[in-house]
Amino acid sequence: MTDSVEASLERDLAGHPSADPVAEAAVKRIEEIARRHEEALRAAAASSGVSLADCQVIFELAHADPAERTPSHLAKAFHITAGSVTARLGRLEAGGFLTRTVQPDNRAQIRLTLTEKGHAMHDQLGERIMGVRSRMLTDALPAKDLAILNRLLRRVLTHMEASESETAP
Repeated sequence: MTDSVEASLERDLAGHPSADPVAEAAVKRIEEIARRHEEALRAAAASSGVSLADCQVIFELAHADPAERTPSHLAKAFHITAGSVTARLGRLEAGGFLTRTVQPDNRAQIRLTLTEKGHAMHDQLGERIMGVRSRMLTDALPAKDLAILNRLLRRVLTHMEASESETAP
């Protein structure tokens, strides 16, 4: 059975004699799986009337420690600007999914709290997202193969993270 990567790999590697076709195929498959996963998540979020970015904020707030439920924590967690966080929070607050509360002892500190509607959205989208992931992975691989894939991906990721920490300033 041929997939989209296999169908285009020879063409993509033309003129790159030093390329490792096996490594390139693996990276391209990871990229394609990630792209399809994100599309499915966007569709799941849209079916609930929110963007994927807003959905991510809801999930982060649902699972964060209370001390981390701040705009600055969200900016760091998502690697985005304070302005982008403010825009997301404005949409979610207007939609009734969260409230922003200025802390009386530090007026520069804002605490974010999911409303009942926000918690309901988290529960609803959580089920949809788990369904998406189940269809993508557990329907494609038996449990033994999925465990092997997970171990291999962990090795790759830990190698990358170790390499990044060695080169960090």
